[in-house]
Amino acid sequence: MLWLAAVRTVLGIVAVPLAPALYKRHFVLLVLLRPTKDVLLAGGFLVRRGDVDLFPLLIAAVPLAIFGVWNFYWLGRAFAKEIQAGEGLPRFVDRLLPDKKIKQLCKLLDKRGKRIVLVGRLASFPSAMLGAAAGASDMASGEFLPADLAGGVLSIAEVVLAGFLFGAAYKRAGPWITGVGIALLFGLLIVAGRSLSRQKV
Repeated sequence: MLWLAAVRTVLGIVAVPLAPALYKRHFVLLVLLRPTKDVLLAGGFLVRRGDVDLFPLLIAAVPLAIFGVWNFYWLGRAFAKEIQAGEGLPRFVDRLLPDKKIKQLCKLLDKRGKRIVLVGRLASFPSAMLGAAAGASDMASGEFLPADLAGGVLSIAEVVLAGFLFGAAYKRAGPWITGVGIALLFGLLIVAGRSLSRQKV
């Protein structure tokens, strides 16, 4: 599980310098490597233009966007004692599972339950860390996995649809209006994520 989490992290980093080369001809591969909200938003835009097919785009987003978070859930379960104690994690593991951040999210989960898993997916929120926190806080897999799956699928649909709609706006209203709309969307997602992070625990 650790090597899978490390691969997920490395792929996201490697995708950044490769993005300009992958964007035009291999966009689905870019989604496979880095299924973030900004990449999926661009994907919706490209679907609207007919440059990318919707189904391969959605399938490419699932491995890291859904199963990658579930891997962090199981890592949180495996290292729950060390995370809660705040010590004993090997250095490599501590970089993947920062115990301070995870313990803070554990308190939020204890207070808000699975609702925060669903809402956190829709906002700009650290999904992998929330998954690790759910595992470390002993949230049952029968509670976490369905809530996270629903949130993950809605999150993917949310940004791909927004990209599709912005693509239509781009064609009708031009780049400036579309740019303002995209900035507002990401602003709202970030504000929602920060408000979740700042909730009293």
